[in-house]
Amino acid sequence: MGRLVLLLLCFALIGFEVGLGFRIDENDLTSDESVWGLYDRWRSHHNVSRGYYEKHKRFNVFKQNAKFVHSFNKKGGASYKLQLNRFGDMTNEEFRRFYAGSRVNRLRAAPEAPHGDDSFMYAEADNLPPSIDWRARGAVTGVKDQGHC
Repeated sequence: MGRLVLLLLCFALIGFEVGLGFRIDENDLTSDESVWGLYDRWRSHHNVSRGYYEKHKRFNVFKQNAKFVHSFNKKGGASYKLQLNRFGDMTNEEFRRFYAGSRVNRLRAAPEAPHGDDSFMYAEADNLPPSIDWRARGAVTGVKDQGHC
């Protein structure tokens, strides 16, 4: 009975950690050794496996990204916080090359709409809210990773 309770408690704590996302603490960035610990936790959290040489190569990229995320969040002033996602050990250039590029054939893209038509249906709209969260209204879903779409 005691083992079952302990096992359930472990699963609850794991679920709690997964729900929190991956956070960076000030102590995680104090030395290379502590950043290695952070990198290992990040790789485990996001199920990222790397060989010995690749892991050492990616560590410096991860360290710079972790410092950027921590610095941005510490500064404040934004309406959002950054976190390290599964792309945390990629450079900006690598991310753009692999995930942000469009694969749409430019010749098959829809033609541009004609210019010069200034009759907009809601041009006189007033009393509009400053923002609308369409996710809360069920009109769209949250952001998802579409990979190489």
